[in-house]
Amino acid sequence: MARTELPQEWKDWVAHNVARGCAIGDLFSTLVREGFTPEAAERELNIRRVALKRFASDRVELYTAERFLEPAECEELIDIIKQHLRPSTISHDGTADNSFRTSRTCDLVGGEKAVRMLDERICGAMGIDPAMAEPSQGQYYELGQEFKPHTDYFEPYELERNATRTLGQRTWTFMIYLNDVEAGGETKFVNVGLAVPPKQGSAVIWNNLRSDGSGNYDTLHHGTPVRTGYKAIITKWFRRPR
Repeated sequence: MARTELPQEWKDWVAHNVARGCAIGDLFSTLVREGFTPEAAERELNIRRVALKRFASDRVELYTAERFLEPAECEELIDIIKQHLRPSTISHDGTADNSFRTSRTCDLVGGEKAVRMLDERICGAMGIDPAMAEPSQGQYYELGQEFKPHTDYFEPYELERNATRTLGQRTWTFMIYLNDVEAGGETKFVNVGLAVPPKQGSAVIWNNLRSDGSGNYDTLHHGTPVRTGYKAIITKWFRRPR
């Protein structure tokens, strides 16, 4: 008979492998193969509690989810972001130019209830210990601004610079659009032919690593120029334990 509840040792196994950046689909298949019901596996892999749509590709593990945040929540977060903006920066090997990333950014680390609820909701949806997460960031793009094609995982020259005592390589990216954009502002995954248009409250979630733990270059993505209005987004990155 299939098991409907995971014992603690299996819960720990799930938490460990999600934090490592293992493919959610692989973890789900393992749990079912080990005799757990699909419902039990989905319940433990919290990301599946969000109404997800997976992009049909074996080259990248990527999901979209509509209405992850409600309009009022998005508007409140935009107001908070606009109060704390600074020029966005990038980590690079010295070859990038000033036009590579032209948005503004803020770290959402204050005591606002909306920020605390945002972090709790994202970490809960991913089923990852908040200790494995970076602070959420808000990004604000005005007319013509963009973030040229880039990846989120750390290259070897970046890893030691960005690692901490407890956090290593980036695993998952969780991005949320806070407003509709009439023209432009898509997130374009250039190697796999996917462009996700900005839609208020919707999330885009992807695994930056391959199953062997190496960076997946097929996650290369472009925050395309805003052609009408502005674009506001939330980005949260998760890490492997060091």
